[in-house]
Amino acid sequence: MDIKRFVYQRKRLGYSQVALSKGICTQSTLSKFESNGQVPSLTILAQLCDRLGLTIDDLSKDNTSSIRYMRSLLDQIELALMIEHFPQAVSNLKKIRLEDLKSPQDRMQYYYLKGMIYTLTNNNASTSLFNFTKILDELDEQHRTIFSPLAYLGSGILYARQNSMEHADFFFSKVISFLRSKADEDLAGVDRNYYLRIVTMMYYAAEYHSLNKRLEVSNQVLEATTKICASNHVTYFLPRIKLLEANNAIELGESSKKIRRLLTEAEVFARFNKNNVVEVQVAALLNNFDKTISNK
Repeated sequence: MDIKRFVYQRKRLGYSQVALSKGICTQSTLSKFESNGQVPSLTILAQLCDRLGLTIDDLSKDNTSSIRYMRSLLDQIELALMIEHFPQAVSNLKKIRLEDLKSPQDRMQYYYLKGMIYTLTNNNASTSLFNFTKILDELDEQHRTIFSPLAYLGSGILYARQNSMEHADFFFSKVISFLRSKADEDLAGVDRNYYLRIVTMMYYAAEYHSLNKRLEVSNQVLEATTKICASNHVTYFLPRIKLLEANNAIELGESSKKIRRLLTEAEVFARFNKNNVVEVQVAALLNNFDKTISNK
């Protein structure tokens, strides 16, 4: 039995032993299984696996290699979206067949990523919503996993880009409510995917506040997001964070010195993370900024 895979999935989803075992068994029973290979009853093991989106058969080592490959692809797609490498994300998504994803967690990640790719590349809106709905109305009907707020996020971004702000407000209010419930959560040492998803939601919430001219609130969220990135040594989002801070500073009429500093930081982080999208946007802003200054 592949206990390492069980532990990996638990940590990947951000469950502590106490949280995973709650209502199923004692934490001691779970600890003995993970540490010493002491297998609990099949009823208990099946419930634990179900909470993790696994089956007992999934723990068979015969399936490990192909499952790990698929999960590695899913994680690569998620990372590509964070650094706005959309062609890479699309290319990797084509390598995955939905029928090969047996775990509900893997299927939810697939639907979330497909919906986000379609949303962020301004593709077919109905396809985007279909993928998010598969999570909300079928795979996570009780809204117990992080993929529900991520599906709300994707839906909110989609409606905001269509200037349907009433619909966007509905979905972003759910995202913001979720983030507030996690405000005091210690993200140090949690699974990388978990805190990156929190950061993803925070960034787009800040962008949404900025779009609605709540610039001070947007900056507060960006500051909190930057702290999480720094504490976890993550730089993927910093190009976009600094660019949004610069745009907020321009809207607020801040000093040219501060605006130039933020744009320079955005440019540096964009080059470091090979984020060509932000790099092009920064270059255009700097060019316009220099023209504006010279004309004064």
